[in-house]
Amino acid sequence: MRAEDRRQEIIRHLNEQGIVKVTELSDIFQVTEETIRRDLERLESEGFLKRTHGGAVKIASNQEETAFHIRNMRNRYEKQLIGRKAAELVQPGDVIVVDASTTALQLVHYIKDKKDLVVITHALKVVMALVGNPDITVICTGGTLHSRTFSFVGPLVENALASYNIKKAFVSCKGVTLEEGITESTEVQARVKAKMLRGAKEIILLADHDKFGTVALATVAPVTAVHKLITDMGTSEEELEKFRRAGVEVLVVGGASGVSVGPRAEKRLTS
Repeated sequence: MRAEDRRQEIIRHLNEQGIVKVTELSDIFQVTEETIRRDLERLESEGFLKRTHGGAVKIASNQEETAFHIRNMRNRYEKQLIGRKAAELVQPGDVIVVDASTTALQLVHYIKDKKDLVVITHALKVVMALVGNPDITVICTGGTLHSRTFSFVGPLVENALASYNIKKAFVSCKGVTLEEGITESTEVQARVKAKMLRGAKEIILLADHDKFGTVALATVAPVTAVHKLITDMGTSEEELEKFRRAGVEVLVVGGASGVSVGPRAEKRLTS
């Protein structure tokens, strides 16, 4: 069983019982207690549970938190692969902006050991994930907290983003099509992401296969604004070819390594 599948099963047990014990989980999954402790540590850092002596308990969550956690678990394995590949694009000295998507949160887990970075974000979960790393400067935009996405929105965020010189923007979306571009489910989130992209020299879109062919309420940017697209092997080759023809460099993860195809598109967003 993959580690990610095991963690999902641990969450299922926790939701059913409210409490889990390391020794019992070790027997169920036939792995060492140390492995289970690492699983619980990871799940605690992601907000799914609280560790106790010998096990863990379920965290009482409101409806908004549940919505975030559900999104976080959907296509979790693919999001991890996408996040790991995206982390390879982050270099020392980079100033990057990261959105509040669950896919971008996976990226953050893979850059924790990198040095000399500036991470700008409106995402509360991103800030929490990077707390305690002295080699990464974290800049939170502030703004009005949107509890459903654990992110800050509004004019304060948009004004803050306009003041920084961003080298790379890592964003995901609710949906993406060649015709409608990158779209989001709310206008406030779309405006924030549009500001992120407008100020970035390089735009990297992180999108698992479920995002393709979906059109959400508000448009963030056209596909031609994107320099690199990172997706998983579940996305059809026909769909990817559309993006390559639009000048987007496509990175597909899920095999032995990511595959880079297509020219780098040096395109800018129109203001």
